[in-house]
Amino acid sequence: MTLQEIQDAIRSAGLEPPDNIQPSKIIAFPGMGKPKYNKAARCFLFDDLRGGWFMDYSTGLFETWQADKSKAFTKEERQAFKAQCERDRLARDRAKLKEQQQIAEKACRDWARYVYANSNNPYLCRKKIQPYGAKTGVWRVWAGGKYDFIQEALILPLFDENLKLMSLQAIFADKHPILGRDKDFLKGGQKSGCFWWIGKKTAIILIAEGFATAASLHEHTGHQVFIAFDAGNLTNVAKIVRAKNPDAEIIICGDNDLSGVGQAAAREAALAIGGKYILPPVVGQDFNDVLSVGCHV
Repeated sequence: MTLQEIQDAIRSAGLEPPDNIQPSKIIAFPGMGKPKYNKAARCFLFDDLRGGWFMDYSTGLFETWQADKSKAFTKEERQAFKAQCERDRLARDRAKLKEQQQIAEKACRDWARYVYANSNNPYLCRKKIQPYGAKTGVWRVWAGGKYDFIQEALILPLFDENLKLMSLQAIFADKHPILGRDKDFLKGGQKSGCFWWIGKKTAIILIAEGFATAASLHEHTGHQVFIAFDAGNLTNVAKIVRAKNPDAEIIICGDNDLSGVGQAAAREAALAIGGKYILPPVVGQDFNDVLSVGCHV
């Protein structure tokens, strides 16, 4: 019964919960509107089976859950549950921060050994964009509890608001056979609040989700473009860009997703900074889809 209740709570938030949720174990599952192989969401069930939490990194969602019971929870029980959630959050944050620091050190070592990509890179050719400082080299995919499945990839850096290199993104020429997608990040690396950018500072600044979209926008407008790496990070990056550029006109260039996630995230980011947002005219498109065929923003 408890498992069904937490699954129902996850569904009510717009996510598809995992089939099996084991107590005291963080379970990864697809984020909102994401395919089955995606692992942007997390859930956790406490040992007593009476409470837990779930979240979605791609949208910024975080909610706690408490099981129904025949008698209402007492004030002391509610306080105990709140304290348990807070202890769990603090422990999780400490462990996450330590792991992110270790991954940042790995990212610096790896970035130094990669070489700068040229325009003949298969992914760049397919997207009809230039490299803009992206690198290339061998990427080791995390699978089965270890790094394995070596593959050549385009490599992008992720910087935090202090311009410290925190992680790396790999983009493969085609969908990776193990991951089921064409992009990967260093496992455990920080992504929230991290970004990269293309071009020098301009009076108008654009913010996009992905590298190909950002590159196409820069090539067609000449404006500086920041890359947020996913929809859930648009607002975080927009706030950082606004703080560093208080007088700039900032435009969020969202993806027109079939799921509606990109549109909602673009609107939220624009509202958060007093900026504007624009979307491609056709549902299912991003601005690389639009601009790579010769259209204009």
